[in-house]
Amino acid sequence: MTIATSGFSEPAVSATPPANAVTATIACTTSSTTLDVVCMRSVSSPRTLAARHPLCWTRRMTALLPPVPESVSEELVELGEDVILRVLRGGSGTPIVMLPGWTCTADFFVHQLADFPDRGFEVIAVDPRGHGGSSKPLTGNTFAQRGLDLDALLNALDLDRVVLFGWSFGVLDVLSYLQQFGTGRVSKLVLVDETPKVPAMPGTEEWGEAELSHDGIVAFLRAMIDDRVGFWTAYAAYMIGRDEGAPLDDPDIARIVELGLQTPEHIAVATGADGLTSDYAEVASDASEQVPTLFIARDDWAEAAAHWVTVNMPDAEFATMPVHLGFATDPVSFDRTVAEFLERDE
Repeated sequence: MTIATSGFSEPAVSATPPANAVTATIACTTSSTTLDVVCMRSVSSPRTLAARHPLCWTRRMTALLPPVPESVSEELVELGEDVILRVLRGGSGTPIVMLPGWTCTADFFVHQLADFPDRGFEVIAVDPRGHGGSSKPLTGNTFAQRGLDLDALLNALDLDRVVLFGWSFGVLDVLSYLQQFGTGRVSKLVLVDETPKVPAMPGTEEWGEAELSHDGIVAFLRAMIDDRVGFWTAYAAYMIGRDEGAPLDDPDIARIVELGLQTPEHIAVATGADGLTSDYAEVASDASEQVPTLFIARDDWAEAAAHWVTVNMPDAEFATMPVHLGFATDPVSFDRTVAEFLERDE
C-alpha cells in the first residue's frame, strides 16, 4: 500500500535521533562570487540531517547530483512488518525500477529521473531497506530479504513487465529477486558495474572486488567503521574518478557523502559483508538467457568484465562507462546507451 504521495519533498522525521543512530560531523564549505556559506552539520540519523539543517549543496547546486526535478513525485510504500520504502517516480510508460548501490539512495538517479520520462518510460527509483528515507530496521538487512522487498514493492505498485536496473550492489538486489521469483514479471535487465560473484577467498582470480581478498575484507570493513566520513570521502572520489585525496568541501563529494551516511553503521556493515560474500553468478547467467540483458562496466574493469560476461552471460549485451558513477558524470552518453537497448525490439 502506498501510504503517502506528493510532489518531491523531504519526508517528516523526528528531531530526536534514535538510540542506535550513527553520529559524525562533516564540514562543508561552498563559495562563489555571489555566495559564501560555511556550515557544520551533524549526521545523527538518516533523515534528521535533511530536516534539521539547511544543506550547503542546496544553496550552490552541484552539477553531479542536482536536486530531483519537481515533476518527480515521492511516495512512501508500506511493505508490511513496519517496513516502508521511499521511492521517487517520474514519467509514464514502461516501468524502469532502479536500485542503487551500497548505502546509496534513489537520488543518485536524478539524471535518469529527468531524462527517461521524456523517452516514454516511467522511472521508479528506490531507497532500499536501510537506505535514505526508507525504514531502518535492526533485522532483515540482507540481500535475500531485499529480494523479497523488491517483490513486495512490485506487488504494492501493481507493476508488471518491468525493466530491472541495478547499479553496484543494487545488482545484488536484482539478482536476489530473480533467484527467488524468476523473470516472469521482467521485460529486460540492466546490470551496472557489479560482478554477480563477489569473491572473498584468497587467491581468487575473478573480476571485481577480488582484490579485496588480498588486501583484506576485514580491513575494508574496519576502515568504514573506524573512520566513516574519511572512508566515504575517499569512496565518493573513487566513484566519480577523482583523486582519493579530494576534499570533503568539494560540493559533489559532500553530496555523495551526505547521502551515503544516511544508512546507519550497523546496516552498512551487514550489507557490506553480505554483498562481499555473495555469489549470484548462476542466477545472472540463467536470467540473461531468459530476458534481454545489458551489462555495463566502468573502463578500468572493462577487459575483465567483458571476459566474464562473454563466458558466463554470452547472450548479454555489453557496454562501458568511464567511472563507477558514470550515469551521473556522463548521463547523456549513459542514457543514450541504455535507451537504445530498451527501445530495441527483441
